[in-house]
Amino acid sequence: MKSYMGDAVIEDESMRNGWIYVSHFRRFFYVYSYASGLLISKALQKMVKDDKKNIVLVKRFLESGSTQSPKELFKGIGIDITKKEFWLNGIEEIKVLLNKL
Repeated sequence: MKSYMGDAVIEDESMRNGWIYVSHFRRFFYVYSYASGLLISKALQKMVKDDKKNIVLVKRFLESGSTQSPKELFKGIGIDITKKEFWLNGIEEIKVLLNKL
């Protein structure tokens, strides 16, 4: 963990095996949901930045909860998540943040 966190975090002996505590990190295909969630939120953010009226679509998506599959929920607001462009919009928003560092 020291090589991952660098000098930003002081690691004592009790933290040595801390990664074991977070068991879901060891489950296949679990952690991808963090990355996809970030990309989705950033793509939606870009939609609203590009046109403030899109906030209505984002609210409709959020209000839908888990009533349908993600693919169908997005389809309901006019987004095809099978298209590369949607995901690239999320990546572009992350690049904007990284360039501010």
